[in-house]
Amino acid sequence: WALPLGWKQWYQRRVRGETSSHSPLLSAPAKSELYRSPSFEMGLPLKTKLLVFTAVLGGFLFGYDTGVMSGALVALEDAEPSWNLIDSRKELIVSAAIWACAVGALMAGFLNKLLGRKVTMMAGAAVLTIASFIMAMAPNWHILVLGRALDGIAIGFVSMTGPLYIAEQLPDDWRGPMTVCNQLLITIGILAGSIIAGIFEPVSGGWRWMLGLSCFPSTIMFVLFFFVPKSARWLYFRGDVEQARAVLRELRGTADVDSEMDKIAEDYKQTTENEKVGGQGFEVLVNMVTNKAVRRALVIGMLLQLFQQLSGINSVMYYSATILVMSGASSNKAIWLSTAVSTANVTFTFIGVYGVERFGRKKLLMGSMVVMMMGLSLLGIAFIIINNSAKGTEVQGVLECAGNIAESCYSCTDNNGCGICEDAAGILKCLPKNQTQNIGTYCVAGASIETVCKTKESWLAIVGLVVYIMGFAPGMGPLPWTINSEIFPNWARDTAISLTTFTNWVCNSIISQTFLQLSNAATPSGAFFTYCAITFLGMCYFFVFLPETRGISLEDTEELFTSKLTFIGLNKGYKKDVSAE
Repeated sequence: WALPLGWKQWYQRRVRGETSSHSPLLSAPAKSELYRSPSFEMGLPLKTKLLVFTAVLGGFLFGYDTGVMSGALVALEDAEPSWNLIDSRKELIVSAAIWACAVGALMAGFLNKLLGRKVTMMAGAAVLTIASFIMAMAPNWHILVLGRALDGIAIGFVSMTGPLYIAEQLPDDWRGPMTVCNQLLITIGILAGSIIAGIFEPVSGGWRWMLGLSCFPSTIMFVLFFFVPKSARWLYFRGDVEQARAVLRELRGTADVDSEMDKIAEDYKQTTENEKVGGQGFEVLVNMVTNKAVRRALVIGMLLQLFQQLSGINSVMYYSATILVMSGASSNKAIWLSTAVSTANVTFTFIGVYGVERFGRKKLLMGSMVVMMMGLSLLGIAFIIINNSAKGTEVQGVLECAGNIAESCYSCTDNNGCGICEDAAGILKCLPKNQTQNIGTYCVAGASIETVCKTKESWLAIVGLVVYIMGFAPGMGPLPWTINSEIFPNWARDTAISLTTFTNWVCNSIISQTFLQLSNAATPSGAFFTYCAITFLGMCYFFVFLPETRGISLEDTEELFTSKLTFIGLNKGYKKDVSAE
């Protein structure tokens, strides 16, 4: 836990027992107190560690699903030519899970209240296991889409419920570090998915293994949930006070849990009062829209999620291997190179953990978006260079691809049904990918029909992807979730976060379902320059209208958005007059 504090501060506070000379953040406990609390010094009981491990497996599965799909999509196209995977079908395979995630997240809100966090997580694990078998055994692309949809619903369950379950079961001073573990396991899952895709790409039917292996961690998660308790907070809210007390005693390893029970009782009382202020159901939404401060916060929260996705992050995560194939890399090489993107995602996530309190939310967000624009611009320029390097190559079309005679082999490979091979004279021939039996007629016997235009500049694309992730991982990745958890008053928080989360999934689906078609219509360069322009617009908006929320208590959020309209600058936010108290 030294990383969020900085090594010097960690040494001073943990080893020498010193405190910082500067004042602690407003409304936040001094870190020296936080990191020296009894429960933190004593550590967590074994049962609580098992609970955390079980819950963060949901984050791992979420990440694995994202990481493996990039390689599986490339392997699937090569292994199943009879499926005729045109761009729209590939996009549907990817986006089916994402649309279903949005539905699953909304369903999880209802199930969490009705059945509890534990049962909802178990349901997600069970559906994930079933979905992995359906995807691995899919006889056609229609069944694969069905499996992806079930997979998405389950991911929606565990991605929304996991952090909530962890936060409710741990002591106050352990919630932050352990909740961050869930985000970290997502990035590790993405990396694991990329590595598994690289290992199984050469194997016959390897894409089935890639998608089916997720059944193992999901089954483990399902079984382990039999050995961890239900949420004490949920039990209390359901009226089972004594069972809630028993759960806390088991997780804390002590019989003295009266103070935590008092906090839960106070929270229950506050929630009841909040429902009186904001109403319930549709009434809450009406009150949010009519309240100026909450309405402004909701607009900013939804735009944070919107610009996070419209900056193109999931075109990079889901299609990183495809992007590298577009740049001229072979399928196997592209799948392995995509692990560099996943590795950068894991590595630079730690910068966000370190910098969110040190630099503040707004500075970190602005810096993140600047680096993202650099990466997107580099990707756009890279594809211009790659395309120009392939020009002048003679390509002759045959059979159904006879119309593909042009100065660039991209006119052939951009056609989903065509590929290229080389004849004895070194001339590239463009012919249907399913005409492998005719290779000896038009090209060198034993040659393969390639779907990429090989160039020496494909390395530029991987550099652009890594630079983009270097910017996204520490800032634009986690900060929309962090800021959204801080800017809403208690009575509106649950509904507001549901709306912002739904915005994220919808925009995620739109990007995933349009990237390949946008790349064909506007070229890959045009697609990345479009994402860069959207990111620039978002940066300008947040520079003017987003306040700095570091150190501002949740109770002051309404006053924050009532105090002024704009917050131009990097440190502009509501500052409570402590001296007046």
